[in-house]
Amino acid sequence: RPDSLAARLRIEGAASAIRVAGVDPAGPARVFSTPDPQKRVLAGTIQGALGGSDWSPDDDLTKMRQTAPGVWELFAVLPEGEFEYKLAIGGGWDENYGAGFVRGGGNIRIRVPRNGTLVRFIADFNAQTLRDSLNDPAMEMPNQVPPGAAGRVDRSRGPFQEFHVRLSRPVTDREFIRGLRLTGAGASARPVVARDILDAPRFFYDKPDLGPTWSPTGTWFKVWSPAARATQILLERHGRPMETLNMRRGSAGVWYHRVPGNLDGARYRYRFDTATGIRTAPDIHAKAAEADGVRSIVLDMRRTNPADWPAPRPWFSGRQTDAVVYEFHIRDFTVDPSSGVRPDWRGKYLGLVQPGTRSPGGRPTGLDSLKALGVTHVHLLPFHTFNPANSKVYNWGYETNLFNVPEEQYATDPDDPIKVIRETKQMVAGLHRAGIRVIQDVVYNHSVPGWGPDSAYWQTSPYHFFRTDARGRVMNESGVGNALADERPMIRRYIRDSLVFWLREYRLDGYRFDLLGMHVPESMDDWQNAIRDELPSAVIYGEPWTGGGPLRFAKGAQRGMRVAVFNDRFRGAGRGELDGPGGAFLTGHGTDVEALKQAMSGFHESGPNGFTASPEETINYVSAHDNLSWLDKFTLSRPEADREMQKRNLKLAGAFVLLSQGVPFIEGGVQLGRTKGGNSNSYNAGDAVNRYDWARGDEFETVRAWHQGLIELRRARPEFRLPAASPVRAHLRFLPQMDRDLIAFTLEEVTPGAGRLLVLMNGRMTARTVDLPAGEWTVLADGTRAGTRRLGTRQTSLPLGPFEAWVLRQTKTP
Repeated sequence: RPDSLAARLRIEGAASAIRVAGVDPAGPARVFSTPDPQKRVLAGTIQGALGGSDWSPDDDLTKMRQTAPGVWELFAVLPEGEFEYKLAIGGGWDENYGAGFVRGGGNIRIRVPRNGTLVRFIADFNAQTLRDSLNDPAMEMPNQVPPGAAGRVDRSRGPFQEFHVRLSRPVTDREFIRGLRLTGAGASARPVVARDILDAPRFFYDKPDLGPTWSPTGTWFKVWSPAARATQILLERHGRPMETLNMRRGSAGVWYHRVPGNLDGARYRYRFDTATGIRTAPDIHAKAAEADGVRSIVLDMRRTNPADWPAPRPWFSGRQTDAVVYEFHIRDFTVDPSSGVRPDWRGKYLGLVQPGTRSPGGRPTGLDSLKALGVTHVHLLPFHTFNPANSKVYNWGYETNLFNVPEEQYATDPDDPIKVIRETKQMVAGLHRAGIRVIQDVVYNHSVPGWGPDSAYWQTSPYHFFRTDARGRVMNESGVGNALADERPMIRRYIRDSLVFWLREYRLDGYRFDLLGMHVPESMDDWQNAIRDELPSAVIYGEPWTGGGPLRFAKGAQRGMRVAVFNDRFRGAGRGELDGPGGAFLTGHGTDVEALKQAMSGFHESGPNGFTASPEETINYVSAHDNLSWLDKFTLSRPEADREMQKRNLKLAGAFVLLSQGVPFIEGGVQLGRTKGGNSNSYNAGDAVNRYDWARGDEFETVRAWHQGLIELRRARPEFRLPAASPVRAHLRFLPQMDRDLIAFTLEEVTPGAGRLLVLMNGRMTARTVDLPAGEWTVLADGTRAGTRRLGTRQTSLPLGPFEAWVLRQTKTP
């Protein structure tokens, strides 16, 4: 009841108080905010079963997430019992849907057979349906609980309430730092965390000098912690007892101190005295840290440079469609003895760039295999330093601990910070000398640990780095613990500085943003501008979805930014179900012709599926490190296929990706016939599942040679790499015989009057004959071989084998 009771903000250690209007401190939390008209909540007795309040139309606990235009989804782990639900729109009951998707209709009832049952709910506004997996047992379900699924929470323990208040006068910075308590109407004094105050312009620090700045004669330390009342450096120089050094508070909440002398190699932490307690943390801006992440390290970064550093960056046009991206995990690539890498370098930064390695059959592996394949960029799974708790076990790395420090487990001596950094640079330099650029998979959407005494971000600026709810609890929008609040100016600035740092210090060439859908568009625009100011030819892309939280950067938000997004519609047209047996064009099950045309054209401007303005904005892929590998997916969809048919299909999948307009993205190991034994989420499955079996690659040599030839052809022919929508419209023509299991199109060559290319792909497990357009056609790819050399000529018609792709060039017109 706003304005009903008198209340005051009291400042720690002061008798004065500020009168508050607009809040009842003894009552329930009151959050005054603008309603979200797009919010979809499943309200009903399922909410009480999950620890919330029944029939609450605005409760984020059962908020649905958008998975496609007009389609919303929620996973929930429910206890045994009978429950009801309806769909509420916009946080209230003005618009709601019940049984039969009738507006204002009856409650939908479900019976949960046992405790811990995973239930899937889908609201499809296109089909006008509201379904759940209990009433619709045919609904596809994952093998395990997906990230972000709603589970039972205990809300009674949350000690915080959020109030939006009006004050009789502003709170000064000094008062904010000293600490505030809310009192009044007989209620006990409550500590106040003024979170949003740090978004004010006076707390924005715009100089690029946070962290340690080393010189032989002294080191400057600077850290942003506006809520701290005092800050100290806990410094440990070699051979000396720990020193406690007081820092001074400067502008915008930055604390600073200069320590004279050469501190190269010194360890340190910060101690922050805040109104909510004493906190210690490593330096979130530091460039080096101990393996356990507890202490940061001052380094003369020149000592980390390898000989002949830096290696020249390979030339790249900067047009994203000119890239051929190959994705893999550093450890997986060389950890198996079949890689031929020296034992102490297997699975390491150095093993990735060891030249001259061979498989048991004598074929190139590792770096030499990448050079032979002809890819322009490698996409490396995260190598920011991981959660220390998982640094000694297998992990993909999607749990960053400190964003400016490389992961130590890939170094030959994880406890030597010089070697960790130097070997990271040696990896980048080795790839550059091989003509390959490096894209880093970055996970700025969350950090691990998520909050509390082990989180450097939480300790440095409590409640500010992460999105929190009305009770002050960290929001699990990522599905793995928390969400960085990049909408806040200094968090956005922190990420921008980190991105630029890696480009400068490690000479990276681009970024793949994990769960890009969690970031706000303003942040992504800010970051891509900073990246391209530093490196105009950078390749930038990300996942336009979240780990279960609200979708902020959906497909379409990237328009005009020259940022690409993973195209799940392209993937769906080729793959069908992610991890189920249901297939599509590439598995011989056919796909809607319009979906195939959109997939091959590389841009989707209008209509219900429109989200890209040019081919530079679409990442074309059918498989990646997530979900089933391509061979495992095909084997599940076509268990009757023999090894020869599997090889044919691997070639067709490569053609589907490499001959489409857009940015081709290749799952690492697909050319080796890589299998993970049907494991669809192998992030912690270890080497036995994830390793690259280079000996197996010997058996799939024809598949590797096919991919190499197609990459050579794509790089030689600009018609496959058109950077904008207008040339695609001018050059691409689909043929009348194209159907749900036949792709057939021509590309007018870029040089006027030079001729045209013809692409044919057979999506059947059986052979077929296709009529050719009139004229004589030179074969460049015939289902077994591909490249820029002539492979004979064809006229009139062409026999297409099962899962076969051909590319021809017209040499004579009728």
